[in-house]
Amino acid sequence: MAEFRVEEKGEDGYGRLGELCVPHGPVSTPALFPVINFIGGTTEKSGGIWRRIRDNLIDGAHLDGIMFQAMSFTDYGVSPENLNDFWRSETFHERFDDLDAPVFIDSGGFKLMNSNTFGQAPVEGGAKNEWGLYTTPKSILGLQIDFGADIIATLDYPIPPKLNEDEKVERMERSIDSAVECLKIIEEPDTLSEGFPKNEAAAERLKQQKRDGDEPGVYVALHGHDYETVNWYVGTFLERIEEANVEQSFEGFAIGSLVPLRSSIDVLIDIVQGATDAIPSSRADEIGIHVFGVGGKQVSLLSLLGVDTFDCSTHVQTATYAKYTLPDTWETVHINDLEPYLNDGDFPCMLDHCTLCGPESGVDYNTLVEELNMDLSYDERQERKSNGDPIKSDYYAALARHNFEVYNSELQRVRDQIQQGTLLEYVIDFARDNPDIKKGLKQAQLRDKKLRRDLEQKEAYDLVAGPELTSDQTKLSKWGGGVDESTETRSISLKYNPSSFNILTQRYEPPADKRVLLLVPCSQKKPYSESRTHSVLETKLEDKRDQIHKVTLSGMYGPVPEEKEQEDSVLGYEYMLTSEDTEQINLVTERLQTYLETYGEHYDEIVAYVASAEYRDVIKTALEKSNIGASDEIVFPRNPKSLQLTEHFRNTNIQELLDYLDSINCEDR
Repeated sequence: MAEFRVEEKGEDGYGRLGELCVPHGPVSTPALFPVINFIGGTTEKSGGIWRRIRDNLIDGAHLDGIMFQAMSFTDYGVSPENLNDFWRSETFHERFDDLDAPVFIDSGGFKLMNSNTFGQAPVEGGAKNEWGLYTTPKSILGLQIDFGADIIATLDYPIPPKLNEDEKVERMERSIDSAVECLKIIEEPDTLSEGFPKNEAAAERLKQQKRDGDEPGVYVALHGHDYETVNWYVGTFLERIEEANVEQSFEGFAIGSLVPLRSSIDVLIDIVQGATDAIPSSRADEIGIHVFGVGGKQVSLLSLLGVDTFDCSTHVQTATYAKYTLPDTWETVHINDLEPYLNDGDFPCMLDHCTLCGPESGVDYNTLVEELNMDLSYDERQERKSNGDPIKSDYYAALARHNFEVYNSELQRVRDQIQQGTLLEYVIDFARDNPDIKKGLKQAQLRDKKLRRDLEQKEAYDLVAGPELTSDQTKLSKWGGGVDESTETRSISLKYNPSSFNILTQRYEPPADKRVLLLVPCSQKKPYSESRTHSVLETKLEDKRDQIHKVTLSGMYGPVPEEKEQEDSVLGYEYMLTSEDTEQINLVTERLQTYLETYGEHYDEIVAYVASAEYRDVIKTALEKSNIGASDEIVFPRNPKSLQLTEHFRNTNIQELLDYLDSINCEDR
């Protein structure tokens, strides 16, 4: 039976050592779960770099566990048939022989919220989809069970920053209801397949797990952007399961929406304290706390405050940019610039489990630089594969493994400090060398007066919160982005739909003096013109701007002329187009095509600048269907290195657009 329990607390009163008993466990806490993509394509051998990162990491016998996002398969070309007939037919532990660690599977709430495909189930009045997968607790739990989750996070309805208050409360209530329903289903496994035929195998598996006393652990996903909201959320959930007479245990809370807050540690601390403070003291030692997306320098401070488990994907993100994390300073250095940090030509790393820098690696610095800067032809790569020789992806995987081991070594140090009863002293020393940790430690004292007294007793007066500290919360500038210290007050709503704005139904004419149409994709930040993606272009186009009419392709509404960017429906929606949303893709394509057919003759020239795959496909299709011209000639960048946002900012790509505009004599007149 799944269970979390605290077994020992630090003698200094800080940090806790625990055990999370789950299938393929137990997990000794504190613990760090690396994010791994088990599904990189249609088979276990698909996925290129992602497969090699997976295989490199799951081979580590010292792993505490692994984090997987249930809906991540949507990023890797998996079809409904492939998902249901292949990936759901075996658990990850059955499929991957080297996998021994417990797997924690998140529900994928963020991806589900951004999708029109996986909506309400037919039994709830929704439309049937070919995946047989829906945004309901029962449907997502079935997927998690089929994948073989040792720990599941309940289906949640995330709260974007600046969501209006009514919708915020509504989504929190739905998340709480979802968690309660999840526990009820695990309590009665027969209900898992009722109305959801895709869940029949999962229901049988769950019943067997119940008979064996081996069902997965459950972490209740929660969201909130301040102390009060999170505190309310935890307390309300505990009341709700008591009212519903739910006997099925849950093992902890998993706090989400934290990735944007890694650069605003005071807000992060406030949220964590909101959760821990809401748990009754009588249950504090049997309820774990997990934080999604945080697992680096903040681990020691968060462990001090009662967090037990962490996950991170930064090791992968850093490696894909060919950056090496220095073990002692946390600085990330591009491998081309690493030479000054070498020790007599060797990597500056002595980590026990590092497959890049260890004595058995066989990869020296010069080899790594050479391989990551080399572009092999397809035939050369295939020859290496057939000979069993490493290719570039293998070196990226080894680099990702090194970066993870840096993070994991910090977790191990924190565990050791708790065992020795010296965690507070460790955090004091760490905070003096790290301004963010110092800021977070001061923030924690606003609600933890014992912490302040203990710091004073240790004469750490430089770290004691002073009168200059306030508890006012900064505001998130965008969902998934950094923190904006300004006072932006844009309110968003999730109730907007494609009918809320349609330029084709308005009495509209393009500006008479704008003769060049520039199509660009939408941005998360609104108004579009204030986003980084749009402002970069605005700056570069400055001397040509008077001639250009910018029309933004919204994933929700289709074409949005720049004069309409300030309308409430355009400012207030939050939606990004994804490849699985075929109906929405068709809708915005048709709207853009109609716009081009209706107003195309108004413009002397039509051009597009778009680097993201889905928006690029929509624009190219609409241009071709409207007979505007050869899309390969007027959609820029013409030959991007990849179809992702980084290409949008590449100077050579922007210059390509500028050169074309110069060639058609587009300049201020």
